Amino acid sequence: MKRYLIFALTATLLACGQLITPEPSPVATGRTPTPVLAVTLQPTVTLRPTATPRPATPEPTPTPTMTATPIIYTVQPGDTLLGIAIQFGVDAEAIQVANGIIDPRSLQIDQVLIIPEPEDDSGAPTATPTPFPLTVQGVNFVENPPGTLWCFGEVANPGGSTLSEMVIGVNLFDANGELLASQAAYTALDVVPIGQTVPFAVPFDDPPPAFAQYQVAAISAVPLLGNTRYYLNLNPVEVSATQVGDNTYRISGQLENTGADNVEAIKLVVAAYDDIGKVLAERQASLDVVVLRGGARTPFQLDLTIPNATASRYGVQAQGLIQVQ
Repeated sequence: MKRYLIFALTATLLACGQLITPEPSPVATGRTPTPVLAVTLQPTVTLRPTATPRPATPEPTPTPTMTATPIIYTVQPGDTLLGIAIQFGVDAEAIQVANGIIDPRSLQIDQVLIIPEPEDDSGAPTATPTPFPLTVQGVNFVENPPGTLWCFGEVANPGGSTLSEMVIGVNLFDANGELLASQAAYTALDVVPIGQTVPFAVPFDDPPPAFAQYQVAAISAVPLLGNTRYYLNLNPVEVSATQVGDNTYRISGQLENTGADNVEAIKLVVAAYDDIGKVLAERQASLDVVVLRGGARTPFQLDLTIPNATASRYGVQAQGLIQVQ
C-alpha cells in the first residue's frame, strides 16, 4: 500500500457469529458469539486508571516517496504481500496484478516477485487512490499487570470488496497533541467479508504512563481477487457460556463445517463486549484438529478472563483454508 496508508504509524474466514448473554451461573446453550482457547489466555487486562483519552484529530495523509525503478524481490520466510508492499513503498494490489497473485496467502519462500514501478510523477496528474472504507469501532484501552497496554476494537467492512491483511494503526498523544507512542498489528482474522466485522488487539509493550488522545485507524488492506483458499463456511453451534470465577467465563460449543470442502489451518476468535459495544477482550487460537471435513464438527472450549468489567455478549468467529490435496 502507498505510504499514505501508514499515517497512523507515525508516530475470517469469518464464520457466522452468535450472541450469548452471560449470567452469574451457567448460561443455557444457544447460538451466539464466543471466545478462544481453553488454555492460557492473553495477558490479564485491567482497566486503565487514567482519565478517558479522547480521539485525536487525524493528521494529513503523507505523500509517499517511491523509487523509480522496478525491483525483483525474492520472498523470505515470514513475508506477506502487504509487508512487501510497505517495504518498497508501492501498492499491494499493484504487486498482486503484476505477479498474477490471486490469494495473498499463497506466497512461497524463494518465490520471485516483480515490484512494479510507481506511477510517473512527471506527467499528467493521476488520481489519488481512495482508501478502502474500513471503519474502526468499539475501541477500548486496557492494561495488564506486567504493564502491557492493549488497544481492543473491531473493524467493519461497509464497502463493496472482501478485504484481507487488514492492519490497524494506533497513535497515543499527550494533551498537547505530542506523539507518545505508535504501534500497529494485523486483525485477529485474515479476511473481513462485505458487511461484516473482525476484532483486533494492538499491544504496546512499553506504553507511556498516561495519554490524553489517540488515533485508531485501519491503515491498509488487500482486496481478494478471484478464487482464494480462504474458507467461510465455518459456523459455531450449540454454544454456551458459564461463569467459572469472579471474572472468568467458559465458552464451549461445536464448530461445524457447513460446506463441502475439507478445511485446514482453522482459527477461532472470540471478542467480549460490554453493553455499549466496547471490546473488553479478544482471544484467538488454532484448534487441535488438523483437518475438518465437509459436514463435520469439532468441539471447542475456551476460558476468557475479564477483570473489572462485565461482558454483556460474546462474538465467536472462525476461518480456515481449503485443504490442499
